[in-house]
Amino acid sequence: MKIIIFSQHIVSMDGVGNSSIYFKHLFKSFSDVLLVANYSNIDGVLNFNEYQKIHSPNNILFYHYSIEDRNIKLLLELKFTKRIIYFHGITPPKFFSSESEVFNSCKKGLNDINLLFEFDLYISNSTESKNQFLDKLNQNLIDCQKFIIMPPIDMFTEKKKVKKIKTLTSISQFYYCGTLYNHKNINSLLDLFNINHKNQINLSIFTSFSKEESLNFLGENKYAEYLENGINFFHKLEDVQMNDYLKTMDCFITLSLHEGFCIPLFNAINNFNPGLSFPLKCLEDYFPKEYQYISIGDNLEVIKNKYHNNFKNIEKFRDYIRHKAKGYTKTGLDLILKTIE
Repeated sequence: MKIIIFSQHIVSMDGVGNSSIYFKHLFKSFSDVLLVANYSNIDGVLNFNEYQKIHSPNNILFYHYSIEDRNIKLLLELKFTKRIIYFHGITPPKFFSSESEVFNSCKKGLNDINLLFEFDLYISNSTESKNQFLDKLNQNLIDCQKFIIMPPIDMFTEKKKVKKIKTLTSISQFYYCGTLYNHKNINSLLDLFNINHKNQINLSIFTSFSKEESLNFLGENKYAEYLENGINFFHKLEDVQMNDYLKTMDCFITLSLHEGFCIPLFNAINNFNPGLSFPLKCLEDYFPKEYQYISIGDNLEVIKNKYHNNFKNIEKFRDYIRHKAKGYTKTGLDLILKTIE
């Protein structure tokens, strides 16, 4: 028996890829585990076509679902002892250009949820993603115990607070991690800092987009203007290199309009650094009500004040978020073990 962790893509600098690797390490203490994907740039991941040649019905499927899977019907035709699905949420197609490749992939991914009705356990990263899944399932999933919330990765360690309390005037190094897709609202974020570049407030963009992809998305003239006004771009960095840069940063910020979880925000809080975002529904399962979020129209002075307020309460907020995340993780792991035993 093996646990087969399958995803459409398992790639570096990606939330689903990191989650797949996290669950592999989580499970390998009690079972053989194999990572399988239709595409991967990570060593040790077996291509799905090759997996079909060695498949055994005694295996257990742990399916990470986050976008269109072109081999979904072939996968679902395979017999497994148990089947578990982890749904990461799918960005609504409305955020992309109509009929673009990513528009069609998200639309097809949402429509294909109605095929995913015979699983032994359903897991999602937030209630927001869970509701999105159930809205598309077209089945009466009465047994609520079969659908649980569990973080996609465990980022909360036993760290001690090392950051010194900053004054408002000393907060200068803002940063963003992620793609440049439309729902990330990256243009609004860039324009906010571009307008205020003379205030000695810096923004760094760490993106999985290549420089060429970024130029195509932003336009060469705009990209050059951002660079001239002190906005830095880092493309496709390895995790170790990116983490070295992040040690010099002060505040993670995102104006994203949709997230299933937002790992960089949780990573910032784990480092006792209250990241800033809009009040995304996916955060309601984890964040205290007192946490201050960005609002549309906030200028940088308002944003800095909200950061400062959150920073004053960061230990209390971090304890709350960590407790909620750890609780969901324990419940989730207990149910996974119960399901596959």
